[in-house]
Amino acid sequence: MSARSKGRPPLVTPILVKTGEENPWPEGERLFYLLARDGLYRCRQHEFFRSCVKAEGGPSELAEQEALFEARFPSIPRSLIERAVGFFTQIADLHGSEAAALLAWDRGENRVRLVVPHQTATMSGSRTGYRYPIGVHYDTPHDLPDDWVVFGDIHCHVNYAAYASHTDVQDELHSAGLHIVVGRIWNEPPEFHVEAVVDSKRFVLQLEAVSEGYQRRRLGVESRWIAQVDIEESKWGSYTNPSPAS
Repeated sequence: MSARSKGRPPLVTPILVKTGEENPWPEGERLFYLLARDGLYRCRQHEFFRSCVKAEGGPSELAEQEALFEARFPSIPRSLIERAVGFFTQIADLHGSEAAALLAWDRGENRVRLVVPHQTATMSGSRTGYRYPIGVHYDTPHDLPDDWVVFGDIHCHVNYAAYASHTDVQDELHSAGLHIVVGRIWNEPPEFHVEAVVDSKRFVLQLEAVSEGYQRRRLGVESRWIAQVDIEESKWGSYTNPSPAS
């Protein structure tokens, strides 16, 4: 990228790259920037001192840049989204718990696959007998075909709102890809919340930007998917009834 852009002055403040401790200090520069592994530094060569301080921004001659994200994921078929919602509905009816599935791109057949991994959903209860979901845990299967590439996941918040919870954010912090949350599962249609995560930055997307959309759930769920979900009770015991997220 050129240091000069239309209507802007040429770059006059040097930006050096630190590749090792042996890099020499440019004695002839009174002010320069140093790009190191841990960020950008503003360095000064003064009559009475030499300094190198973490910079809050770059040289004023440079143009600004905002974070951006352009979705180029494979388009998820409507039927696949509807089957996922049907799966979540049956798990919610059976256990009242969350459930999850992975989205994989089959390079050999050029199609999106829905993968339901073995998972453990945690439930808890209040002193009044009300039971509610806590979360769901799974590991990405290691036995998927070599030409299948996992590019996202989709999970259900049961009858709570569709949003990225604190737990979701922490779990997905270093998980680049597409993350879809389904909420208010007994509504038709349910709620959808879609985000992409890249380098710990989250970008909110519309469902239509990554899929063919949704019309109605499909309840003819494969029994092997249902069998993939184990239920465990929370080790923290019982609590007061939670308030459903809005």
